[in-house]
Amino acid sequence: MGSEAVGDVEPAADEGSYMRIGKRCFISNLSFKTSWQDLKDKFREVGNVVYANVTRDENGKSRGWGIVEYETPEEAVAAVNAFNGEEMAGRKILVREDREDRDVKQYNKENGIERPNTRRPKRGGRGGGGGGGGAPRAGRDGNGHSEAHQPSGLQVVVQGIPWAHTDEALAALFQDVGTVEQASVVYSKDGRSRGYGTVRFSSKEEAEKAIEDFNGTELEGRALAVKIDKFV
Repeated sequence: MGSEAVGDVEPAADEGSYMRIGKRCFISNLSFKTSWQDLKDKFREVGNVVYANVTRDENGKSRGWGIVEYETPEEAVAAVNAFNGEEMAGRKILVREDREDRDVKQYNKENGIERPNTRRPKRGGRGGGGGGGGAPRAGRDGNGHSEAHQPSGLQVVVQGIPWAHTDEALAALFQDVGTVEQASVVYSKDGRSRGYGTVRFSSKEEAEKAIEDFNGTELEGRALAVKIDKFV
């Protein structure tokens, strides 16, 4: 697998560079009724699907997200462009590159690319320079960050996330609350989870419901703390 197996998808207007994508797409906010066959039938509208799967828990219940793999990265790009934000089985699905795609990881390694969206998302797509690093995290730790900026009320900080949780698992955890636009676990420089992350919803009401439903609850032996992100 090399760089020839990786394509480009045009970024949103507030992003500064192209996103690299392999042959696999990650789909979240799926209806619990959606099967792997439903997913395959939908996504083969834009290409040849060689693999489709909806993840399920130990009881066989859908976790609300899945993976679709195409023959070529160009087909995966077409799927992101065609289906992200589309409605499927009554839910607005989110479609993006699979961050665990081996082709993408190999491409980034060969070209010396560090992908910040595997750690912390850009703040509103406008974050100033290295703002995704230390300062915001220090503020979250209660070390006194300026609050001149008014928070949007759309994003929550989730502390106490199980160490093995990925972005996808974090998004699936909150999918019943509403439309999860982005979920990101924060990682340290050695690639290990720092045990917290952020989840962005489509409305303030959904963010408030996330706090109401999950703050103070326990997940895999860890106590969750959920609060509004004051810096976004």
